[in-house]
Amino acid sequence: MEEETPKSSVYDYLAIPESCGLGKRVFKKLFHENTKLLAADKKAFSEDIDRITWEYTLKPSTIQIQSYEDEEREYPEVAVIDVALKTRRRTARIAEVMHRAIPYPLLLVFRVENCCAFSTAHKRFSQAEKDAIVAENMILTRWIDLNEPAKVQTDFLGSLNIVGLPHTHFYAFYSALADRLLAFECARLTGEYRLESKAVGDQSRRERLAACHELEVAIDDCKTAIKKETQFNRKVELNTELKELQSKLRDMSGML
Repeated sequence: MEEETPKSSVYDYLAIPESCGLGKRVFKKLFHENTKLLAADKKAFSEDIDRITWEYTLKPSTIQIQSYEDEEREYPEVAVIDVALKTRRRTARIAEVMHRAIPYPLLLVFRVENCCAFSTAHKRFSQAEKDAIVAENMILTRWIDLNEPAKVQTDFLGSLNIVGLPHTHFYAFYSALADRLLAFECARLTGEYRLESKAVGDQSRRERLAACHELEVAIDDCKTAIKKETQFNRKVELNTELKELQSKLRDMSGML
């Protein structure tokens, strides 16, 4: 395996104060004890993860940001967890398990070789189970090669500096962080990193992005069907359907 991404090259972009530093190792058994792991999850943690470190804890005593609480959620702090991986293969599943297992809002920083990726998920109180926390709206970004980042990636990384994030309370702070990850995912389709959405109406940016993902799946399925189809008339129909789907994707992408 190639040398993993140096931590400094990732965290320099966030510019988190030293007062928030923790650097405490998190052992994998924590997730086995606090989460019902499937056999596939246990395999992912065993084979894919090299080391987990609780890198920073942002709380009122370490940074000038207040805790937040309302009827739906409680954000007393934000934890930054560093996950050094051996392979990217099951990163999405690992992120989902970690967000479920730790009740605080997390910024997960995944690193492997010379690349990094980020993940967030909002937390709220469960309506079905007392004292339980639900993770929702998880985002896992694409991988970024820190040796040769593209302009869109550089723009995204530059926006993560916590000085530019709201410091009123941790919900506002974390929401702004999640918005940046969402904007970066939208940039894959728009070719431009921008925090403000061009969306109009009631549909949120997240919903439009999800619709784009559904259209991309439909386009891939249509292309596969075209390759397999042997009847000329049916191929013509599929090609017409493909063009319509691609047009819808362009229109939806333009509103991200």
